[in-house]
Amino acid sequence: MPQHSKVKILGAPIQEPPAPSKVAEIQGQGSIPYAQCIEEATPNTAVGKKVTGQKRGMGAALRSGRYTSC
Repeated sequence: MPQHSKVKILGAPIQEPPAPSKVAEIQGQGSIPYAQCIEEATPNTAVGKKVTGQKRGMGAALRSGRYTSC
């Protein structure tokens, strides 16, 4: 049965990634803070609502100016 060879990686050791920044540094203009994450209410997509409405700007349309949105 053949033996598996070990993979050898040539090169420099792995460096630490840069730390995340809380501000954006703009060259020659200063810095501005990044936005903070906030929780926001989202609609429940499991329960759909059917809405009908009247289109705007239809004037004296020959066909219906209504729409249905799900």
